[in-house]
Amino acid sequence: MTISQLSHIAMEMGVILLSNGAETYRVEESMHRICIALGAREAEIFCVPTTIIISITMDDIETLTLTRRIHTRVTDLTKVDEMNHLSRQICYEAISYDELLLEIKHINNAPSYPYLLQVLAFAFISQMFTLFFGGSFKDSCIGFIIGIGTKLLMDIMSRLETNNFFINMVGGFIAATVAVTAAGLGLTTHMNTIIIGSIMTLVPGLVITNAIRDIIAGDYLAGLTKGIEALLIAASIAAGVAVPLSLLRPFWGG
Repeated sequence: MTISQLSHIAMEMGVILLSNGAETYRVEESMHRICIALGAREAEIFCVPTTIIISITMDDIETLTLTRRIHTRVTDLTKVDEMNHLSRQICYEAISYDELLLEIKHINNAPSYPYLLQVLAFAFISQMFTLFFGGSFKDSCIGFIIGIGTKLLMDIMSRLETNNFFINMVGGFIAATVAVTAAGLGLTTHMNTIIIGSIMTLVPGLVITNAIRDIIAGDYLAGLTKGIEALLIAASIAAGVAVPLSLLRPFWGG
């Protein structure tokens, strides 16, 4: 395998890992192992949440450096798991360049869960957390409706390439608006419980977890970056919730 083919394989696998929710240290370690297994003498990889830099040396003369910008990041741990499996397979089996490309393309283009299932997952998560925090069954039904509305509107905004900060703000806005309106109409007396349960689908749990794991692994720059991202997401959710609480509660009599 030539140095350009090797760098292409390693970079594509790293991009898929990083853009689907893998930790920074996992991306760097996987790419390094792949490069060494495919014949590189040395491989240096540097990752932050939005950029991958890889420098590969095949012999004492030939060195190649590539940089890739990550523009879109989602959470798809199935792809992360499949890519981890492929990286282990590369370390123990001889696989040709064309076979690797086909497998990488297959993993990257694999369909996610059906959209209806994703919407229902949002709805049931909101409903169950509303019950978990002490709400009644009626409260959980309101949380179910909020989950559906939140998922649909967030996906519409994502297709319009809206900033993630505003997407989460809108999610918090929907949860608080529906909860305050339901309380004003006399449908519930546990408005706060509904809001808290409904915004749990927006809480950046994976981002916080990855930030902590990266810091523990010694990747302080990536860990701090993800930590700041998690704080900004939390602030955007809080800002979205605050607007209806400030404007609608007086309208419904406090």
